[in-house]
Amino acid sequence: MKEDFKILLMRTPFYEIHKELGARFTDFNGWEMPLQYSGIVEEVRAVREEAGVFDISHMGRLLISSGDAFNVLQQLTTNNLEKLKPGKVQYNLLTNERGGVKDDITLYMLSQDKFFICVNAGNRDKVKEWLGRYLPVEDLSQQTVQIALQGRQSQKLLSEFYEVSNLRYYHFKTFGDTIISRTGYTGEDGFEIYAPVEEGLKLFRELVQKAKPCGLGARDVLRIEAGFPLYGHEISEDITPLEANLDRFVDLSKNFVGKEAMLKRDLRRKLFGLELLERGVPREGYEILKDGKVVGVVSSGTFSPTLDKGIALCFVELDERREGNGVLLRVRNRSLRGVLRNYPFIKRPKG
Repeated sequence: MKEDFKILLMRTPFYEIHKELGARFTDFNGWEMPLQYSGIVEEVRAVREEAGVFDISHMGRLLISSGDAFNVLQQLTTNNLEKLKPGKVQYNLLTNERGGVKDDITLYMLSQDKFFICVNAGNRDKVKEWLGRYLPVEDLSQQTVQIALQGRQSQKLLSEFYEVSNLRYYHFKTFGDTIISRTGYTGEDGFEIYAPVEEGLKLFRELVQKAKPCGLGARDVLRIEAGFPLYGHEISEDITPLEANLDRFVDLSKNFVGKEAMLKRDLRRKLFGLELLERGVPREGYEILKDGKVVGVVSSGTFSPTLDKGIALCFVELDERREGNGVLLRVRNRSLRGVLRNYPFIKRPKG
């Protein structure tokens, strides 16, 4: 007799609140997460125009405390930790021996020997094991939650609970056991909040009364509009930071794991943007053609409610990678006109 096995998905502490709010769920890296509440388009517009709140507690949260922390992390990451100081956040990349990306992370410098690290949900165990080879790692993921409040009204809303008005972009402040950073994954002004579970639950309930709850569907559209990479799409163990157009986060003046292998690889393609000139939605794996030849492939695509057109991030051959280059996107049995362009498609407001 054949048995039926049900895969048990992990849930964040906010799961019951999501159900109360009428969320539609999806399986994301083994987590049962909200895909949308009122609708993806409506949620994207809320973030672009006012504010939206996301549960991103599926992400991994690690703490490293060691007298060797600075020097060891300097060897394991591509960005230069010399740019950091306590209270500052840095986007960084962990590379493997082949120059591919183990994960992209945000690194919070608490002190010279103490760092808080946010890692991707699907890479938490891998990163913990990798870092654990060199440093003691404490996994705080189960005892904390993570909330993103994004949008131009986010400072005003969060200031009702915490003093964040003087917090600069890519800096953070601590409030007891809670860390709040002016960071995000949407291209808008916003904050990410790391809090103990009970404190986070209370804050989340308050925030969804003041800002629109948003799911992973809107989050994906927003990050593509902003030109942010997603692990497994624009970066992976087989894709180098240089291919992913993340050169500005790679400091070649220092040594790091995989540096020489990365530089030896033949760079034939690099990440770029695509904007459709006809109605349609680019999807991962769709081919990009120029004069009948395949010159690129879509890594992430979506319909942008903000721009009212299809947009995509794509890997394009270097000699075709230029602003305004007219191409065709192969969509099943037809081709749509498009143009290659730089990204981000939506630029973060200054100030």
